[in-house]
Amino acid sequence: MKKLIYSVLFVCLSSLAMAQVAWIEPENPDVTQPVRLYVDLSKATNTSCADLPGPFYIWTWKPKEHAAGSGKENGLGDKAWKNSNDILIMKKDADKGPKVWYYEMTPTEFYEVTATEVYSKGISFLVKPKDGGGYGDPDLKTEDINIAIAPPKLTRGYIYPVPAIVLPNEITTIYYDNPIDTNIGMKNLEAGDAYLWIKCTGTDTVTGATVVYQPSSFFNAASNAKLEMGKDLVTGKFYISFLPSKFFGFSPTFKPKEMECTVRKKVYLDTKDRTTEQPKIKIGCD
Repeated sequence: MKKLIYSVLFVCLSSLAMAQVAWIEPENPDVTQPVRLYVDLSKATNTSCADLPGPFYIWTWKPKEHAAGSGKENGLGDKAWKNSNDILIMKKDADKGPKVWYYEMTPTEFYEVTATEVYSKGISFLVKPKDGGGYGDPDLKTEDINIAIAPPKLTRGYIYPVPAIVLPNEITTIYYDNPIDTNIGMKNLEAGDAYLWIKCTGTDTVTGATVVYQPSSFFNAASNAKLEMGKDLVTGKFYISFLPSKFFGFSPTFKPKEMECTVRKKVYLDTKDRTTEQPKIKIGCD
């Protein structure tokens, strides 16, 4: 019985390790926006690239493989495998590991397909140096990799971001759907009466320390003019738009992870004067 348990445990751990060879960030992405494909060469089962210094290139064929002459083909010339297209070069991310490389793209634009095709087919690729060998020499490449991609979760409460994928250097809007808030003290707010308390948590990439940016404390939020939310007089929703990196004043070494927020009335007396919902909103990579 112990041998069986150990065997099952080994299989589970092996599967988990395999799953970490490659991943996509952000998770559950909007594939009409930039994403990053990450590969940890130290965990690849085909180790022919593991000890090479790089640079590395992706070689991709799903959801669509670009034809020769398209400008996006995997390789150039009559021996394409020995001459990867420079637009497919990857970048190293030493913060994630000594052998972690990534490629950034907007999937629908890069593959020239619909978002539905990306979600249904996933992204298939391998990683290789510019000269992948072959033609009598050993191939230099990882195993074939497929990343299944789940669409963004569409369920949301009455406080939510648009677009659903928040990026540090792209404008985001936080909406508060006041008409559907069930907190009786927050019903029928007037223009100028809603303020957003918000903070952003992340990591300093140099020290590894957790860092929190907060424009104002919850109790002082109504004294900060940049936290006042506008009101759409047609829908009754409140909103505030900002560029996260500038709004919070991120340092160059800061890597954001998530924002946490809630809405309060300008005049706050007790908990009935705030939303009970306090969502945590993930922040992706630019």
